[in-house]
Amino acid sequence: MKEGDALRDWRTLSLVVFSLVILIFIANIHLEVRGEVEEVGIFTRFLHSAIISFTFTNAILCMITFALYHKHARLIEQALGTFLATVLGIFVFGLLVDSNYTVEAVSTDAWSQFTMVGVRIFVSLLSIILAFGASFGLLLTLVTGRETPLDPLLELESTSFVDEEE
Repeated sequence: MKEGDALRDWRTLSLVVFSLVILIFIANIHLEVRGEVEEVGIFTRFLHSAIISFTFTNAILCMITFALYHKHARLIEQALGTFLATVLGIFVFGLLVDSNYTVEAVSTDAWSQFTMVGVRIFVSLLSIILAFGASFGLLLTLVTGRETPLDPLLELESTSFVDEEE
């Protein structure tokens, strides 16, 4: 793989993710403009979800670093870095909540905001895992349960092109 290929792939991936985020925002603003919902607060929900996902990911990586410590791991740098990133995520989330940048229809204290968004993240993650498992299981069942008749040409052992009955 060339360096340009990797750079092109990352650019393509970032463009797809950026496009999806823009489409989600446009769809939610469209709902607000049509009057189907009063206040979606998609940017607030997205920002809270991103910060909490960042915090959860770094906390899990910190625990994995402690659990799977081996002689090639740099325990101090990895554990300290992920722990500081977790603390930074919690700090930024607390600053957002303290500045009244909160999700609608949830109590304005930090713990309620954190648990509500965290529960939504885990529910969506679980639904993604269940959908993937169901699709993969269905595909595996279709592939492994099928029996096909043998090809009659594969059973032939003759190497000559002359009909043996003549």
